[in-house]
Amino acid sequence: MGNGVSPIAKQGSATHKLWYSMLNSTLLQRTILYVTSLWLLSASVGAYASSNMTFNKPVDTPQARYVIELMDLAYDQLGYQLELIEFDQPQALRAADEGTLDGQLGRIAAIESRYANLVRVDFPLFKFELIMLTRCAECQLNDLNSVVLRSGYPVAEQYLDSQNYQGRRLSLKSVSAQLNLLAQRQVDGIAILDFHLKQAFDSHSNPSYHRQHLNDYYSYHYVHKRHEALIPELLEVLNTLKQNGVVDYLKQKHGL
Repeated sequence: MGNGVSPIAKQGSATHKLWYSMLNSTLLQRTILYVTSLWLLSASVGAYASSNMTFNKPVDTPQARYVIELMDLAYDQLGYQLELIEFDQPQALRAADEGTLDGQLGRIAAIESRYANLVRVDFPLFKFELIMLTRCAECQLNDLNSVVLRSGYPVAEQYLDSQNYQGRRLSLKSVSAQLNLLAQRQVDGIAILDFHLKQAFDSHSNPSYHRQHLNDYYSYHYVHKRHEALIPELLEVLNTLKQNGVVDYLKQKHGL
């Protein structure tokens, strides 16, 4: 007897150790199962998120509505959902280049020379015109001391660079603000896209300005380089939609 441990006590101690070992093993298994479930859920959510292609919502024009409907059809056939979010237009290109957005719905060719992470889908969406609006009937570009551009649309900036224009350049967010500066004689001209000008004149009285053709361009869809593998499939779908008459139908529907 004395201070020795009885066989019964030893047996109880061994039983408790076995029970705690089994409990810890069960808890470990449950923990592993829980962590694995969370990981699978996360992977599932990630897969769902990657099925969305997110772009900034463009300024509402017939051209924008046409491109949205066309690209929505194209992405839908590839199993993707087109998602449009409100975004500051002048910052959209940089956001797309940085990967915050999945690309740009429509931009001119060669925009990738400034934004290296954007890759063009080589299917022309629509044709548009860059024009100069002035009060002077005989003025040429280099006769103008100042030109106002619309911020967020680098096509005019690129054209002025190509012509080595040396005058003063201003950038404003709205066409109305551009027209106001011209009306107040604070600038000599406005470099503007034809469909932006048409939209402004549709809602305002058409003043007697002189319109000069500068250049014609095509708009293209762009994706961030992480989606570059999608481009061959997008091209195939877009060309099929063109051959089936869907592209022409959408252009007619939206008045292009």
